[in-house]
Amino acid sequence: MQKMTRSARIAFGFMSLVAASTLTNVRVLADAASRLQSTVDDVAKKWPAISHVVPAEAEKMLRDGTAAIFDVRSAEEFAVSHVPGAIRVDPAMTRDAFLSQHGAALKGKTAVFYCAVGVRSSNLAQRVGTDAMKTAGAVRSVNVAGGIFAWHGEALP
Repeated sequence: MQKMTRSARIAFGFMSLVAASTLTNVRVLADAASRLQSTVDDVAKKWPAISHVVPAEAEKMLRDGTAAIFDVRSAEEFAVSHVPGAIRVDPAMTRDAFLSQHGAALKGKTAVFYCAVGVRSSNLAQRVGTDAMKTAGAVRSVNVAGGIFAWHGEALP
């Protein structure tokens, strides 16, 4: 067996660190994806009356001009990131306040709600109610499954 030069040992050590780091990152990402999917499943079970769509479907509706999108997160979260064209609404907003402020945006559109992972947006969508939104002119209402975390995970704008 040949003895490694110092530079070969350094290169081998560096490659070993990169490989170990990559494996760790893959495990961390896989764990995060698993936890997000678990939360998505829990949200769907807790709010079965709400339609849940994948981010790509919501993004297509936005591109087609058939959706009004509502960000149900805090002003601070919205300032950090949000879906282009999203209207920020207070997660604690009442049905009457939502319809009064945003009823005009619903006419002929699908109301799309999202938050970080889907809990606050599902809660608001249920509180406002599909029937009330339809009365205001919405075609339907949906929640983005996995929220902005899933949206980002799919590399959408």
